[in-house]
Amino acid sequence: MAMARGTAPHDPTKGRKAAYFARNRIALLKAAQAVLAEQGPDATIEHFADQAQISVSTIYKHFENKDALVEAALVAAMTDWEEWMGGVMADVTDPLEQLVTPIRLFLRMRTTHPRYAQLISRNLVAATSHVPALSVGFQEHVKALLKAGVLKFDNPELRIRNVSAAILSALQVQLFDPKSKDATADLTVEIALGMFGLTPAKAHKIMSAPLPKLEPMPAPF
Repeated sequence: MAMARGTAPHDPTKGRKAAYFARNRIALLKAAQAVLAEQGPDATIEHFADQAQISVSTIYKHFENKDALVEAALVAAMTDWEEWMGGVMADVTDPLEQLVTPIRLFLRMRTTHPRYAQLISRNLVAATSHVPALSVGFQEHVKALLKAGVLKFDNPELRIRNVSAAILSALQVQLFDPKSKDATADLTVEIALGMFGLTPAKAHKIMSAPLPKLEPMPAPF
């Protein structure tokens, strides 16, 4: 039967090659996460290659340089965490709880995702660029609540920056102080929410909303 005009012949190897390439990329990202969690930013491209049991040249087929691989590995970790967080938050409907619950969950990463917590603590400078609670997504969420009238305050850029700094401070305590308490982290955020125009009573109510029982997740790498 004649092939329809404009239809390219099917290449059965193309799909398999794409799947193989994708699997290799995922394996490389997991290897990079493992190395970064143990060695931090001093890890070299050779360390990543050894962990993944591939050649350095193969890495460069996937990523332009070490920085691109590190960024992709951190983003992949945060994307995985965000997917988990979305499932935990499936029944959260209050708009302010939708804003603060991801922050509360993120500050509990040491309990729920200890390997990701180790990854972030060893690569804090690079990781904070990709942390959901401190990213552009957080800013956009706050601005959306402002536009909807749920929040009411002036100088949004300054206030968002100050609240983000408080969250980052709480995160550092949670990651680096083994004696730190979840309640103290929540209180840090609760106080900071005053900069978003919330009364102490309102901020306390939101930050005291019950969370589901949080269990450690299987090690991702």
